[in-house]
Amino acid sequence: MTFHIVMFLLVIFLIFSLALLWRHGWLPLQPSHFKTGTARTRLHRLLKPRTPDDCPSCRLGSTPLSGGGLVPAPVRPWSEVKSRRGAPKRIDTEGFACPNPQCPYFGNTDAHLHALVGDGKHGRAEPIQTFRCQACRTTFSARRHTPLYRLKTPSRQVAVVLTALAEGLDASEARRVFGYRQATITTWLSRAGEHAHTLHARFFCHLRLPHLQLDELRTRLRSSQHVLWLWLVIDPCTKLLPVLHLGPRTQNAAHNVIHSLRQILAPGCLPLFTSDGLNVYFSALTAHFGHWLVGRRRGRIVRQWQVTAGLIYGQVKKSYRRRKLVRVTHVMRLGTQADLTIALQGIGFSGRLNTAFIERVNLTVRHGVAALARRTWATAKPAPQLLGHLEWWRAYYHFVRPMHRYGWRLCSRESEGANWWRSGTSSVLQRWQREEPTDDGQHGKSCAIPCRRCHAS
Repeated sequence: MTFHIVMFLLVIFLIFSLALLWRHGWLPLQPSHFKTGTARTRLHRLLKPRTPDDCPSCRLGSTPLSGGGLVPAPVRPWSEVKSRRGAPKRIDTEGFACPNPQCPYFGNTDAHLHALVGDGKHGRAEPIQTFRCQACRTTFSARRHTPLYRLKTPSRQVAVVLTALAEGLDASEARRVFGYRQATITTWLSRAGEHAHTLHARFFCHLRLPHLQLDELRTRLRSSQHVLWLWLVIDPCTKLLPVLHLGPRTQNAAHNVIHSLRQILAPGCLPLFTSDGLNVYFSALTAHFGHWLVGRRRGRIVRQWQVTAGLIYGQVKKSYRRRKLVRVTHVMRLGTQADLTIALQGIGFSGRLNTAFIERVNLTVRHGVAALARRTWATAKPAPQLLGHLEWWRAYYHFVRPMHRYGWRLCSRESEGANWWRSGTSSVLQRWQREEPTDDGQHGKSCAIPCRRCHAS
């Protein structure tokens, strides 16, 4: 009997001791969401700014070349050189140029200057225009330097296959649907990707983008353990994708992405940047947005890199546990939260730091490129093939898909907090209710309602 009483008292004492320790916080028995605020407001690691000397592309571009290129001499218009006799030009040659490097009109696409005329048509499946340069007598097809050059398949069928590939169809599935060989479809896709890259390099220059969001996607090649990352940059205002890069998730890859972005931005353009918690973006941004300061130190002339004072960069760090989002932390790496809020509200957003637009584009890319879809067998074999597919999808996204949701600008009428917007391609005033999706998975509303009052007036 005495033994049972002693054991009972011992158990009571242990329970009381554990309760006392828990009351003083000496036992980590509290859940993570009941912890004190000091753990949430922990200090983040300070990052060190970089310089252009840390970027491989900047170092390569700053290397002086052995010989400078010669400036081409101005040429006289062919209409002043040729005889006035002969039939007038009936075929429009604007946009075409002589491919002969020895010709004085080589690369000249101006119809008022070059010496191109129509020289008949060829082709069995469909007529293809042929041009002839009257200065050097060179003849070439209108499809030269295009994906359709020397293809016997009708261009309409090639366009249908490439459209299906940009809408999420795999090359093997396209072979079963359209009846063409997979090697033929892959060749068409590679050609389209190369031409799309040239098209973006031609038109994407001197851009003024006020806000940019950055992110990366993980993918894997077929029969390979090597993991590749797709780096994407989007402008939430226009939904443009100015930069697309495929490579490893390293600091050099981040430098290449920001370097390419810096090359296509207009001089003096300083966007607002937001991204996930990847810290390599900070090093790449500080290395490309700034200027050199020349000073003297101990009698020597030294250069010091100064980051642009108005550069704003914020990160959205997400913490997952068992594949579930448990915490979202906003970190300002460059600038202050107040500066970011004012800048976002100045371009029509709510002022919250988020990466919702780039995450939506990630889903759009996965739907458009079969090799990037989750849990799929449609993986790409080599990396250049995947890059060509991505470049073709980006051209299809920019120039083929309907873009009527872009180009909205604010109208002067406002009523009850709702903004009135006028489309860039239409004169109809519309009411635009714009709310950004949050980072915790709750999506906002975004709709355009025609304004009857403004339209009637």
